[in-house]
Amino acid sequence: MHTQPRIPTRGERHTQKIVGAVALPDGKFVYRHQQDYFNTSTHIAFLEEVFLPVFYRRGHRVFLIEDNASYHTHPDAQAWYASQQRRLVVYPLPKYSPEFNAVERIWNYTRKEATHNRYFATVAALCENLFSAFGDIQQHPHKILGYLEPYL
Repeated sequence: MHTQPRIPTRGERHTQKIVGAVALPDGKFVYRHQQDYFNTSTHIAFLEEVFLPVFYRRGHRVFLIEDNASYHTHPDAQAWYASQQRRLVVYPLPKYSPEFNAVERIWNYTRKEATHNRYFATVAALCENLFSAFGDIQQHPHKILGYLEPYL
């Protein structure tokens, strides 16, 4: 007989603020962990400091598919996208369609591999496990390619 596992809890949520992007079809993955909630400024900073340095190659545009989070559609973000049009083309997903967002598959994989049914006594322990899982994805992108197949 199968019984549901009992996982201790402290009764607190330790939600972490992580933004990420994954490349199709090779599974290259980048992310940023931040203390603040996401807003237009933090989104643009992620794109400038993490996303474009990894994915942009001179003379080629990067195609960014993103959801309709308010900080993606904010006029300041739209103005920044327009200023980057030689390097970046943005395609918004339809509203309320997380099934079309490839990075959601990475978050599901991470939950399964790093956080689901696990107890973390501290936020630091949770973050250590998350960052270890992300590092493993970065070192071994083949582990997530199956999750990305629907988008290829």
